Amino acid sequence: MKRALAFALLLAACTPSDDVPAPDRLDAAARAQCEAAGGMVMTAGLSGHEFCAARNPDAGQSCSRGTDCAGYCEAETRQCSTYQSPFGCYAFLNADGERIDICVD
Repeated sequence: MKRALAFALLLAACTPSDDVPAPDRLDAAARAQCEAAGGMVMTAGLSGHEFCAARNPDAGQSCSRGTDCAGYCEAETRQCSTYQSPFGCYAFLNADGERIDICVD
């Protein structure tokens, strides 16, 4: 009987709740301001919140190490990243020019 009660309580604790807040979304004015400044509206990892990722001043320029860029140096293309967003999976070159693979949520 105690096991059945413990199991029922465990299941109740694992059921989804309606109290989970919806991800934040940028309003139309914030979206327009972001895009007018050259930024891009993106989703912030697993939270699903939207944010404005600013465009890097050296986007698309050639690089051979992380210190060559305002953002990061993309390992595949050896170009400076376009936007300032830490989220997702990507490969970059560190300050010594070594490849680092990372996923960030």
